[in-house]
Amino acid sequence: MSSRPRRGDSCAAETRLRAWLAAGAERHITFTPTDFGDRPFSLTALLFSAPLPERLRQFWRSLCVWTGSLSPFSGWQIFWYRQAGVNIGKNVFISPGVIVDLLFPQLITLEDEAVIGLGAMVVAHIYTPERIIVGRSTVRRRGLIGGRGILAASEIGEEGVLGPNSLPIEPIPAGYVALGVPGVMHRRKSSRTGKSEDRT
Repeated sequence: MSSRPRRGDSCAAETRLRAWLAAGAERHITFTPTDFGDRPFSLTALLFSAPLPERLRQFWRSLCVWTGSLSPFSGWQIFWYRQAGVNIGKNVFISPGVIVDLLFPQLITLEDEAVIGLGAMVVAHIYTPERIIVGRSTVRRRGLIGGRGILAASEIGEEGVLGPNSLPIEPIPAGYVALGVPGVMHRRKSSRTGKSEDRT
């Protein structure tokens, strides 16, 4: 009978996650249940079993995100999400009910003039029964997420749009619109030619 892992005991997932974050978290990282050994297959359990200083930082980030999500005004949300570690540019607008990643707010970037619609979600990790994927989520300059759209460990290019109630499975290029689940890419009309182009 195996003994229950003690707080502070490391596992492959914890070691890999720390090294990845320290290296700048530029590319996605994937975990499988094997990486967690005898521990629960859960990033939440992993992060809150870290040494006390790290647990306190994680608690503070989560508290700031929770407070921001309850704030009715964009300015208040921006303040609290910045406290949590979200990188937010100038003239960003965040609608009520928006939720950002509780575990990795520092991996989220909202560039200048980005707009996040009512009840949208911007998260930096994806769970499936077989794997957990962690990666940066970025909304580039003048990018938009429609109401209840979900951006998960992905990117919206400059002036790109994620439609309402939509979820893309690949990054949205600059100037494209993604609609539906999974998001189908459509080229936005050019102000010069008036033409549009679908992307398959």
